Amino acid sequence: MSSLDHERLPIHVVVADHHRMVAEGVAALLEPHVLSVKVVHSAERLFELVENGDIVVGDIDLPDMPGLEPLRRLQARGGIRFIVLSAHEEPLIVQDAMQSGAWGYVQKQSPRNELLDAVGEVARGLRYASPGLMAALLNAPAPAHRLTPRQRQVLERMARGMRASEIAADLAISVRTVESHRQSLLDLFHVHSGVALVREAIRVGLISEISPGPTSHT
Repeated sequence: MSSLDHERLPIHVVVADHHRMVAEGVAALLEPHVLSVKVVHSAERLFELVENGDIVVGDIDLPDMPGLEPLRRLQARGGIRFIVLSAHEEPLIVQDAMQSGAWGYVQKQSPRNELLDAVGEVARGLRYASPGLMAALLNAPAPAHRLTPRQRQVLERMARGMRASEIAADLAISVRTVESHRQSLLDLFHVHSGVALVREAIRVGLISEISPGPTSHT
């Protein structure tokens, strides 16, 4: 699409990102190249506005429904192509997104032309992933769950029975960031609760049996 500077593709795009400046920047980038661009900041609003045939350019950290659930719900509706635009670059998250039905995956830190290329390719019925992500996917080890250091820190503290607020305080990060990592872990392990997540992590040998530590009840 980046080579089609004077061609407007016959598609409608919905940009979904809870960061307003990011969403508006993406919309401004795409507007000269497509029929229309709508901007939303929540999964609820995305579900309301998206229509059959639209292309969604969306983050996987929407505040009211983090993780890949918005993508999965839209795929279940059919007729909607979803391009993930995310800061996450872990191969397992990318793999899970593509297996969940994403048509493209672009890192937020990628050059602007990569998103243009992605929208152009997806508009033509092709899949797209940033070149750097493709290399990471091809070189990713076969054993399933390779975590980032921060994901491992969050997982280990979850196994000790710590609450999100306690994990956030312990790691000096926000509760929202903890919840984002937790949701990413749930998606990676294909489970739906913290208990099942910890059980599966122990089963595959990522963490050992950990006795719950003292937690506060304030």
